[in-house]
Amino acid sequence: MKTQIGTKTLAWTEAGSGTPLVLVHGLPFQRGMWAGQFPVLGKKFRVLAPDLPGFGESDLSSAAPSLDAWADDLASLIEHWNCGPVVLAGHSMGGYMALAFARRHGALLRGLVMVASRSGADTAEAAANRRSVATRLRTESPEFVAEAMLPRMLDSSSHAPDLLRSVREFMNPLRAEGIAWAQRAIADRIDSTNGLGAIAVPALVVAGERDAIIPLEESGILAANFRHGRLEVIEKAGHMLSVEQPKAFHAVVERWLGEI
Repeated sequence: MKTQIGTKTLAWTEAGSGTPLVLVHGLPFQRGMWAGQFPVLGKKFRVLAPDLPGFGESDLSSAAPSLDAWADDLASLIEHWNCGPVVLAGHSMGGYMALAFARRHGALLRGLVMVASRSGADTAEAAANRRSVATRLRTESPEFVAEAMLPRMLDSSSHAPDLLRSVREFMNPLRAEGIAWAQRAIADRIDSTNGLGAIAVPALVVAGERDAIIPLEESGILAANFRHGRLEVIEKAGHMLSVEQPKAFHAVVERWLGEI
């Protein structure tokens, strides 16, 4: 489905009814990364998964790169869906945006789920690397982004070929302008750690036991800094834990949602 938000057309998928659960993809994915969640979580909740601007089937944002701009776009989508307040779940980059959303649109939140994500800002080196990637994307195919990221997405002890293929497919279409915009927005994001205690709604941190990108210790600190935070660790899973261990992921999310 698609709708016009300002000057942009944004795309999303919807399944089920009940408590609204918004799933936001990570980088360099699109809403299809949640394909395994729609039929399961859609049995109990109204699941809504957008393509962020510049990804999947959504138009690129005309705003300067900023997670705040994405948060405002999502707030407009929620108004269009007529479903707030929502439980907002963000994977990796989607979690960065979710924290911006909590800061700017807290009245639209009833719960927050951080999936393989963090609250801290990039180091100077990491931010510079992101900007370098964005510059390369002006002239190079975005395939190099997928090649660099794919090996770190899964638990290194279980790189089954079919699973790797699925994760790679969830990155399509690779859109250079969208990825470059996102890299600049992420590089410029603020450190949200000190503001986590001000988030009044319950927060769930879901971490992969063997995530090569977000250390488990960091996930524990993230959960502890929320006013009402909880950490759930998915065993035998890396960064793409909802794809690697979907049953375990669904179980922890459903249990937590039932409690809140």
